[in-house]
Amino acid sequence: MRAAIHEFVVNGYDRAKIGDIAKNAGVATGSIYQYFQNKKELFVYCAEWGLKVLFKTLNEHMVIDDKDIFEYLEEYMTTVKAMDKDRDIILFLQNIEKEPVIKDDTIKAMYNVGGKYGKKLIENGKRRGTVRIDIDDDLLMEYYTAVAERFGMRINRRWDFVTEMTEEQSRTIQKEFNQMLELLKKGMGC
Repeated sequence: MRAAIHEFVVNGYDRAKIGDIAKNAGVATGSIYQYFQNKKELFVYCAEWGLKVLFKTLNEHMVIDDKDIFEYLEEYMTTVKAMDKDRDIILFLQNIEKEPVIKDDTIKAMYNVGGKYGKKLIENGKRRGTVRIDIDDDLLMEYYTAVAERFGMRINRRWDFVTEMTEEQSRTIQKEFNQMLELLKKGMGC
């Protein structure tokens, strides 16, 4: 999966080659076709797999059992550094919006993974009294997802994450992240 993600990061969806992915993974090209019918299916699976890897890394550094969505987000920025070893995955997921041919299928697959995680945080918040109980969980999840997605797109448009982030960029992102969190609290919070 890492070889496929790296190929998609370096060459984009259109120019990525299954043969190159197989070669870099040390497997026969036919082996990939045993699991995936085509490049699109592989790409969509890479998005799901990559997101699961990042959530696993987050969970290793931040237990969500009783956290609400706001606590999770407050800790998220400090945990991002732990994900640096998965830079290709982060770049891959950040650039999905640039692949219009498969964007919708890929985003749907990612929502299936991320939605379960987010709903748990919303449920925790409702149970603890920090998230509004008068609004349906699915609607709260839509609101959270829309805000977080647009924030991510804003960050992606402003900075190229292929290189290390400067201290100034990091401070600016942290400031804007805190503002986004405050907006979420006012909309979703009690």
